[in-house]
Amino acid sequence: MPSQASLRNNKLLGLFGERLLEPDYWHHNRHSSAIAMAAGLFAVWLPLPLHSFIAIGLALALRGYLPLAIAVVWLSNPLTIAPMMYGAYQLGVRMLGLPVRDFTNLLEHDFWGIAPPLLTGAFTLAVISALAGWLLTRLYWRCKIIRAWQARRR
Repeated sequence: MPSQASLRNNKLLGLFGERLLEPDYWHHNRHSSAIAMAAGLFAVWLPLPLHSFIAIGLALALRGYLPLAIAVVWLSNPLTIAPMMYGAYQLGVRMLGLPVRDFTNLLEHDFWGIAPPLLTGAFTLAVISALAGWLLTRLYWRCKIIRAWQARRR
């Protein structure tokens, strides 16, 4: 984990101020882990740069566990981002009832022509992923606690 001094001296993270250094954001529990998972999964699908900063902002706003929110963001990486965005585009095309464009020469296509279906699909997947991540994290935590209680009884 980074030290508080390194976080304080990082100019990019200065955007979040001293709130980033509050201990509540660096200790995990059922609530903060579920929020962090949702924040990270939401940010993963946004076709914007700087996913980590979006996840940090959401985690700070919703009181989530920062290390988990940042780690989840790395699901989208240079190997996975293209298939993810293509899937989001395909979903958006189907949701909006638009014709699918041929991407044989991507540089010739107008960004504004693909933006509506891409953003629609990406936002839909972001919301669904965030809700599923929040719910599955809460369920996992609950099962973990039940197993601990059962082990204690034995």
